[in-house]
Amino acid sequence: MAQDIAIAYRELYRAKFRDEVIAGTKEPFLLPLHLLGVWFLPTLYLAIPHKNRPWLYRARWVVLTTVVVFNFHMILNVSSHNFVSAYAVGLVAAWGIVWNLTLLVWTKPQWEAKRVEIRRKIKQDDADSQYEKLDGTAPASTQENGRTTKSTSHQTNGGLIKKSSKAESDFVRVSGIESDAHVANGADVNGLKGRQNGKTTADAPVSSSDTPEESRKALQEFVKSLEQHGDSTPSEEVDLHKLAANQEFEYYWQEYPENASFWVRLDWAFDIVSTLRLTGWNWAIPCLPPYEPPPKIGNYQLPLSSVGAHRTKQGYTRTSSYKKFFLTRFFLHVVPSYLIVDFCAVHMTADPYFILGPEHAQPLPAHLASLSPLALSLRRAAFSFAAVVAALQLALGAGALALAFLPPLPQVLGFRAHPWHLPYGFGSPAQVLDRGLAGFWGAWWHQTFRFGFAAPTAWLVRRGYVEPKTPRARVAAAAAAFALSGFLHASASYGTMPDGSRWWLPPLFFLLAGVGTTLQSWLSRAVFRSWIERMPRWARRLGNLAFVLVWMWMTSWALVDDFGRCGLWLYEPVPVSVMRALGLGPTPDRRVWRLERDFWPRWYWGKHWWDTGIGI
Repeated sequence: MAQDIAIAYRELYRAKFRDEVIAGTKEPFLLPLHLLGVWFLPTLYLAIPHKNRPWLYRARWVVLTTVVVFNFHMILNVSSHNFVSAYAVGLVAAWGIVWNLTLLVWTKPQWEAKRVEIRRKIKQDDADSQYEKLDGTAPASTQENGRTTKSTSHQTNGGLIKKSSKAESDFVRVSGIESDAHVANGADVNGLKGRQNGKTTADAPVSSSDTPEESRKALQEFVKSLEQHGDSTPSEEVDLHKLAANQEFEYYWQEYPENASFWVRLDWAFDIVSTLRLTGWNWAIPCLPPYEPPPKIGNYQLPLSSVGAHRTKQGYTRTSSYKKFFLTRFFLHVVPSYLIVDFCAVHMTADPYFILGPEHAQPLPAHLASLSPLALSLRRAAFSFAAVVAALQLALGAGALALAFLPPLPQVLGFRAHPWHLPYGFGSPAQVLDRGLAGFWGAWWHQTFRFGFAAPTAWLVRRGYVEPKTPRARVAAAAAAFALSGFLHASASYGTMPDGSRWWLPPLFFLLAGVGTTLQSWLSRAVFRSWIERMPRWARRLGNLAFVLVWMWMTSWALVDDFGRCGLWLYEPVPVSVMRALGLGPTPDRRVWRLERDFWPRWYWGKHWWDTGIGI
């Protein structure tokens, strides 16, 4: 039976790994050693100020060379007894190379990057707020034309709204906004413009044109609610001065804190190194909701929920409510993904194709042998797609919940573990219907690596080698993204234990993905545009969906065939199998508890202190 083959090959591959570790031809995936290139070295380097030290800035090439050599050694020589970890080894190593190139070559974090941070306010009766200097930088004071302004008050329908100056009074009357946000060097990354463009000083209030439309609307609604509240009895009057005095914390832009302590700089550096989508930073990828400090009315700062739209047109959503975050992630994302991936695992391990790859010589089970070649191909493609999507959604959803709720992560990470920093990992499926393959890869599919993939093209644009928003720029961006994605998956394939993996095929899949995206865009714009424009929306959407499904089915073999050769589907994705407990699926293996001894991390003693650690 295929299920017996799955059990046998799990043991075979694990025994092979143990033998190769003993023989010295393979190394286990160890923590903390093998995070050296992807986390530790770039974090330590960025924690040392180099804006005014040209020689130290040039030393980034030494750091980069060290990371590239170390991570290529990982790709070629490191694996794991855990099938997913074995695939992740090469992925982590390759991403470490891409990410270090991004942070050390394509961008200049100490000059250009800043994050939304929180600090404690020192309460005083004086109109000029003073702040506890948690980041080693002096806070901004509100100025107008170089002069510090004095506060005034404004009566609104019985509610006293304090304002810090006449200029701010006029400004708040129009937009209800005051912000101390500012941008360094007008950074443009990822086709990525920084969340705000232009350059202002830290001391000057930002004009209404510098504030996102969503924030202006939120503030106008807030002011309107205050005015409505002010119509009530005097005991219910709202005094923003008192509200501001009662605020213990404020949010602000934190640029690189070069004058702060080493530990503050280390925290800043680790945050930018470890945050792949750069949530909370001015470099956050553009498909996410905007990240910036909440605007102010006078000295009162609105809550995080007032910052921009919380759902983008690409379908990425976030919330600042812990309750809503838990309920939506757990019940709408984690639980359905858990059941789907369990269902897929039960059925996929009954097919030798998912255990050994397409070259297997095993007889098919009766329920598969009766299918035509076309039906069998469609079935395998559908299961592969469903399993990959559900597994990613399960991992991203469970990871986000762990960051927000599982001790000691929230205590260690603090504000970085707030739900505001944890938007959903996938976009809206409507992007696929409206844009076809471009919407599939550029909006709906998880954008975890987007910043690193887009950084080379953004660098070319900034240097003037490529004109922005031109066909050449779009082709360069797509080529870089699909080529780097191919590099990541080729490295992942190479690090697995089976000898039959063909690491050169995943790059072919991503090359074909780029070809399909470009082909569909060209056909819809240059060949069939007039015909398509006359079609009703439902017909256009149906055509986009059909193109995506057909193209993915015709090209997915280059990737999913290799998943089988790598033994990836031999991994047990859930600890408790609900489907097996219910007796569902064509497998005789009804063990409900699925996590075997070899699933768990283990301690490895190496020849040196640095190659001793936790093997995963």
